[in-house]
Amino acid sequence: MEKIRIRCLIIFFIAYCALPGFAQKTDSIKYRNGFLYYHEYGKGETIVLLTGGPGNSCSQLSDMAAKISTNHRVILLEERGTGLSIPVPLDSNTINLQTAISDLNLLLDHLGLKEAILCGHSWGATLALYFAATFPERVKALIIIAPSSMLMGRERRQTLQFNRTAKWSEKENKRMEILTRKMNSDELTDDEAKEYRYLILSGFVANMERIDSLMPYMDVPRNQKTQQLIFKDVAKSKIDLRTSLASFKKPVYIIDGRQDILSFADYEYKISYPSYELHWIQDCGHYPMFEQPEVFYNILFDILARQRW
Repeated sequence: MEKIRIRCLIIFFIAYCALPGFAQKTDSIKYRNGFLYYHEYGKGETIVLLTGGPGNSCSQLSDMAAKISTNHRVILLEERGTGLSIPVPLDSNTINLQTAISDLNLLLDHLGLKEAILCGHSWGATLALYFAATFPERVKALIIIAPSSMLMGRERRQTLQFNRTAKWSEKENKRMEILTRKMNSDELTDDEAKEYRYLILSGFVANMERIDSLMPYMDVPRNQKTQQLIFKDVAKSKIDLRTSLASFKKPVYIIDGRQDILSFADYEYKISYPSYELHWIQDCGHYPMFEQPEVFYNILFDILARQRW
């Protein structure tokens, strides 16, 4: 078993090295249940980059890390329960909201930083917001891309599901019902699993003519168990960002596609905290860095250039 694990790690590392924007440095931090891995790019003001999912491979944002690193030091974290950062055991005691937040503290301590800029996409944006609400003194600024709702419980799940099914045709909705039943009974074939992922991710795209070209960027390796554990824990959390973020007084920038099925969350943040700077991108869904990269990076680089943190 140990030999198989080592072989898998070697294969993963070789594959990661082949990705565009391969990090200048890969390191890890030892903690009680394993190692927390991260990838470092560039020099300058530190930006911690957090991937979505939860459970997605950090390779999804490796190109972004490389682009931002032209003028900044970027730390791309392999969040606990993803990639090489697999705790032992992997269960609700090691994968939850509190361990995700404590890992960011551990990372900043390891890097010798009192504070840093946090930039996250989707779940990564939500994690950055939770961390800023809990440890406002450790966050210099927030750049959040396509964030989720301020409440992560039943209401959020229902709104997301209604928005997603509204985009599907009647035929697609019926097909998804069948695939969901088969998935819940563990009867999905490999082809059906791919079809399920295709339908799910299609809801996050503004223009379906782009879906095939975007799939390799959206459908990255992910740890399904990590995702389930995080969602289960967050759903029962009593944290309400509508009030808990009041202690965070530093700059917050939101970038999102107008056609993102989670864009209702952007309104929540702007209503609760009018000082947050909101940037909409037209003809764009949940992945603005992939669907409208030119517009997205113009906005992002403008934010970074005009701010002196």
